Amino acid sequence: MNKSYYSILVSQATTNLGFALYTMSVTLFLFNVTESTAITSLITFVSIIARMFGSATLPIFSNKIKFRTLLITSQIVQLLFLAFLLFVYSRSYSSILLFYSFVIIGVVSFFNGWFSPLKSTIIKSIVSKDKRVQANSLLSTVDQTFQFVAWAFGGLLLAFLGKSITLEITLCLIVISLISFLSLRTHDNSKEKINKDSLLKSLTNGWSYLFKNPKLRVLIIMDLIESWAGMIWIAAISLAFVKEALHKGEPWWGYINGAYYLGTMIGGFIIYRLSKKLQGNLLFFMFLGATLYGALTFIYGFISNPIIALIAVVFMGPAYILRDLSQETIFQNEVDEQTLSKIMSARSAMVQFIFMLSVLAVGTIAEVFGARFVYISAGSLLLISAMYGSYQLLLKTKKMEQKENLHY
Repeated sequence: MNKSYYSILVSQATTNLGFALYTMSVTLFLFNVTESTAITSLITFVSIIARMFGSATLPIFSNKIKFRTLLITSQIVQLLFLAFLLFVYSRSYSSILLFYSFVIIGVVSFFNGWFSPLKSTIIKSIVSKDKRVQANSLLSTVDQTFQFVAWAFGGLLLAFLGKSITLEITLCLIVISLISFLSLRTHDNSKEKINKDSLLKSLTNGWSYLFKNPKLRVLIIMDLIESWAGMIWIAAISLAFVKEALHKGEPWWGYINGAYYLGTMIGGFIIYRLSKKLQGNLLFFMFLGATLYGALTFIYGFISNPIIALIAVVFMGPAYILRDLSQETIFQNEVDEQTLSKIMSARSAMVQFIFMLSVLAVGTIAEVFGARFVYISAGSLLLISAMYGSYQLLLKTKKMEQKENLHY
């Protein structure tokens, strides 16, 4: 791997670690000043909407500006608004303070929505095709490790240091990320491909390409189905399942969340070690991961023993990572950089939109049918998605190849 790749690696790890600490810090701050669970829960809602719009509008800028410049700009803006949040922390509670807090959350999330599509595009630009599975798996392993650390120890950090110092640590992490981006050297030719597309065309190019390319169309339909199942890791739902189905309290809620991150870390490491074997069979391994993840989620919905539940969640991690990394590499291999940035932006926006709808609906579903039903239905959706994709991209392809061989 080259120096630019490691710049991305450091930036992703520090950005996501900082974002996790910032989320915990601002959640604690708003809960303390408002003493309202409803207002505090709006953080997730505002963040999802802002990130969705950030991803959706990225093509307007990526048509005109280099990807590296966009990443640096997004980091600088986030840094400035997080610094302003420190000022907000020091003021007495008022309605204008609440307004400023949500404006900051919205702006930070909007620019955070640029990171994933641009990161995927730059990885394609700086890493050769035969090393992309390895590159993506190492990124995922490091990222999951840092997020595990953040969510496992962030509460202790807040308890001992307070929200202001925790936010200052976040600012330091964003500065490290920014310095890493400054040393990034990409081969992207977005500057050379400046075009005069209309605003509407810039916004819709990625969406139209997703549905024109047969392989990508199947993958995005799978994504849309699977996004509805993303609700299973919403804090309120996972906590409800631990209490209702496993008959355990908050400590086990923490164990379950930690077990999932541990599983994704292990999965990323395994895929990194086996990257050469995976590289030539990405579709097969993507469907294997998707099927295993769906089956484990479905089974998890019926489990009552907390130890067995913990083991099932650990195994969910590698299955999810196998599916996710294989799919991301397929996207990177399928199109050129300029098209990829638009496709990944459209995909991110769509997934965020579906996830937002699932967040709105899941509370009612869990209230009426129980937390078990949420996991059983999510597992069913994941299995339907895997079967649909397998039929469209594996079985249909084999049938077409067999027909072509008969003609010869």
